[in-house]
Amino acid sequence: MIRKPVAAGRFYPSAEKTLREQVATYLRKVSPIKDKIFGVLAPHAGYPYSGSTAGESLSHLANIDFNTVFVLAAAHTVYVDGAALIKKGFYQTPLGKCQIDEDATGELLRRSSLFEDVPHAHEDEHSIEVLLPFIQCIKENFKIVPLVLNTSNVDTLVEIGKNVAACMKTRKAVICVSSDLSHYPPANVAEKADMAVLESLKIAMRNGDIPYFHLANELIKEKAKYNMHTTACGQAAISAAASACLELGANHFEILKYTHSGKVSKDDSNVVGYGAGLFVKSSGELRAFELTEGMKKELLYYARRSIEYYLKNKKAITFELSENYRFNVPAAVFVTLKVNGNLRGCIGTMHPKHTLLDAVVNFAVAAAFEDPRFPSLCEKELKKTKIEISILSPMRRVNSYKEVVERKHGVYVKKGFASGTYLPQVWEHFRTREDFLRSLCAEKAGISPDAWKEKSTDIHVYTVDSFQE
Repeated sequence: MIRKPVAAGRFYPSAEKTLREQVATYLRKVSPIKDKIFGVLAPHAGYPYSGSTAGESLSHLANIDFNTVFVLAAAHTVYVDGAALIKKGFYQTPLGKCQIDEDATGELLRRSSLFEDVPHAHEDEHSIEVLLPFIQCIKENFKIVPLVLNTSNVDTLVEIGKNVAACMKTRKAVICVSSDLSHYPPANVAEKADMAVLESLKIAMRNGDIPYFHLANELIKEKAKYNMHTTACGQAAISAAASACLELGANHFEILKYTHSGKVSKDDSNVVGYGAGLFVKSSGELRAFELTEGMKKELLYYARRSIEYYLKNKKAITFELSENYRFNVPAAVFVTLKVNGNLRGCIGTMHPKHTLLDAVVNFAVAAAFEDPRFPSLCEKELKKTKIEISILSPMRRVNSYKEVVERKHGVYVKKGFASGTYLPQVWEHFRTREDFLRSLCAEKAGISPDAWKEKSTDIHVYTVDSFQE
């Protein structure tokens, strides 16, 4: 089978010489990076719009030793339950034919029913084809494994990624992910949403948490639902690729470039976003949230403002997507109120459910007016109140209380339907780890003071980035 080009003459030049010359303007010589690259993310729009962005990431393929490229791409034309591939044959472009790695596709088909040989899902699909000329200009001899996806089932995508990784381990292979970002919002909305999506992918990679990436897309899309068709047309492909890269050892997504179609068309009324990046194994120190002191002060300002607004209007304040894209990613947050150093309210969540900004303003109001341990805060009392915000890392289950590090870990205990947590800040009230855990079990979780010693009690630890007025 030869899959003929359908995007030539529309998305990119159909003449071989012109195509080579144009791709050459987008590819550049990049120095090898110290981090190992497992995959690249590139957009797949018309070259005048996204070619230079695609070149930013695809140029790095020149420094990778590979024989096979697993191309995971958006499926725009056919619904796919898992991942649709073409088992054998060729993908053709004006630069020649790319042979499909029949051994690799055959292995995927044997490994899982999530992979299906569905050539018609590729017939009118441009997302893979648009990237191939870049790779053909970089390397002469290589094979491809073409996969298109569009399911929203996170478990399915994680499993697809794991199978792709298992198949790659016995080959000199690399992943290319083909996806554009937001579709048709105004430029100012696209810039907030797209950078938040890329940032959430970076956090998901650092935490090994693909569902986090999906939650981010859901929250961002909900906030921009009147302006945006989708946050990323290849969200499924990105998730499966991220899962594969995690399985292979990656722990970071490095953002290389972001732009949108309005930069070319000069029409900012409805744009498509484009991002480029690398899935890598980083040896550097990685923190999930990268907040400057200025950003922390801004979040504290919003927390206080939300309480003031509620006191005046008896309802919560709401915000659109923030100008600061880091405020638009999901976060697990606690907000603590103190008066003269004494606790006056503390409410939050152990798992991300809201964007960072929404979590801060919602839990600030909840701490002021909904903590059952205290009466509602009054306006006079607010002036004496100090606000503290704690952003939580993902929880990690430990096998024994001995793994709890004093004055570093927050601890969450669960036994049956009862549970409770103490933030790391609570350590200052206890002399020993045992005293801390007894109090947590008895006073917060409502279980036996010595439940932390029992195997039937789950103990989780986490760290926090806390800051206060």
